Amino acid sequence: MQDPRIAAEIEALRARCGSTRELYREACALLFFRHGITPTANRLYQYVRKGSMSTPAQVLSAFWDELRDRNSVRIDQPELPEDLREAAGGLVVQLWGRAQRAAAEGLAARASEVEWLMAQMRAEADSAHARADALEAELEAARAALGLAEAALGRARDDAVDGGRELATIRGRLASMGEMLVDQGEEMLRLRAELAAARADEGRRGCETAETAETAETAETAEGGEARSPTPRAARRKRPLTS
Repeated sequence: MQDPRIAAEIEALRARCGSTRELYREACALLFFRHGITPTANRLYQYVRKGSMSTPAQVLSAFWDELRDRNSVRIDQPELPEDLREAAGGLVVQLWGRAQRAAAEGLAARASEVEWLMAQMRAEADSAHARADALEAELEAARAALGLAEAALGRARDDAVDGGRELATIRGRLASMGEMLVDQGEEMLRLRAELAAARADEGRRGCETAETAETAETAETAEGGEARSPTPRAARRKRPLTS
């Protein structure tokens, strides 16, 4: 199974290496010195996936030969026995190997720490993005609520304007009805006065008629008595005139 960090580093080496053998050589050094992994032909091919299987095997053999040449240390001290010089050279090689491993372990620890810090930063960034998205959603909800409130306020204002107009119309009608009631009241008072005057006139006419009838009756009664026994004066009135 491939390590994603190693795969990413080898992928970055592709842009710097001009040949397939150079790419396999750098991959060997990366695995051995930086990550402390013993490179094999199969492992190299899994990461590089370039060329034939003989290419990583040849490059790996040359890598081990070069590494042995670099790590062979001879102590040029003639006064020391040969076996002691070889032992001292082996000791130097061991110390060099331990120093390399310690450096690789320190680098790996540092890389792990950096990776952990990057993971923390990514987590914080994700959290910040989530909070920003939540705030944006709340802002959109607030904007929508504000729009609804403004629409309701506009409708309320329109209703108030319409209500004011209707109220003014009703007040005008009430004023007109009040004027009509005043006019009707005045007309009623005038009619009542005319009716009272008519009734008073009719009463006076009735009295006059009664007096006239009584006078006529009295006159008729008097005339009837004179006809029965005319007076000398009445006889004279009835006597024709002579010339």
